[in-house]
Amino acid sequence: MHTLEIFKGFSNKKLDNYPEIVYSSLYRKVLDTFHFELQGDVEDDKYLYSPFYTQLRGASFPELSDFVSRNEAFLDSLKGFITTSLFVYSALIDENSYYLTNPQSIFIARLLYKKDSRFEIKFYTHYKDELMESYEDKIYIGRDFINLDKFDRKYLGLKKFFRSLVEQNEKIQERARHKLRYFEDYRKPFLDEIEYQVKETVDDAMERITLFPEVKLASIPKGKLMEVLENVLYLLNLMIELRDFTEEFETKLRQREENDFVKYLTKFSKDVIDGIRYLRKLSCQMHLKISNYSIC
Repeated sequence: MHTLEIFKGFSNKKLDNYPEIVYSSLYRKVLDTFHFELQGDVEDDKYLYSPFYTQLRGASFPELSDFVSRNEAFLDSLKGFITTSLFVYSALIDENSYYLTNPQSIFIARLLYKKDSRFEIKFYTHYKDELMESYEDKIYIGRDFINLDKFDRKYLGLKKFFRSLVEQNEKIQERARHKLRYFEDYRKPFLDEIEYQVKETVDDAMERITLFPEVKLASIPKGKLMEVLENVLYLLNLMIELRDFTEEFETKLRQREENDFVKYLTKFSKDVIDGIRYLRKLSCQMHLKISNYSIC
């Protein structure tokens, strides 16, 4: 299990390479209900752990269980690393506050090993009292990408996001060929158009974000901030166009009851919406900094 091998490198340690922040009640609830789901080398091998590190789902895996029982401090710090990453480089938690503020809601983070100390994380929410009986009904709320060796992200964390759109589009195109009953009806007017929009958006984004390689908003010189803001707003408009077209496609699929495929498009749409919310978050912070308006 690749994830366990990486975790062993942090045995009896705590992650201390991320900023300490004061969490609001929303982010505190995420931490308090944080469930880890670790994936084995086979896709169907998944191990779900409660906030107190009790195994809730998955086959017996003594080596993993032993590591978890001996490394609660590391796992607590990993929760902090992930939650703070979402606060700084995402708007996922804010975007899904409707679900997460529900007293019955819990937060689930599925870690998928990529390479080195890098992981893709898919996030879900579910009702606590339905977790065991209907786990497959959990709601997907977004994804993120982390490197345990390095908290700060160049390009304000945007590069990884836009690159992931390419990967998600490839998955959509492949699943469409296998899941859609009337594939040819959708290929040219919708699937080809999504592929084109993703390519144009990502190509444009990669060109523009290289103009601001800084890892923090505070490190961008004020004289350059107006230019960065203009680029962020331009990318925001492209993402809104992609969102609107994707939602139009979703509506068409639901009208024709293409239920085997539409759930995958909905996940893609959620990722796009999270990106829009994050770009808006950045633009708001930039406007405040440019204006010299203090919120305190």
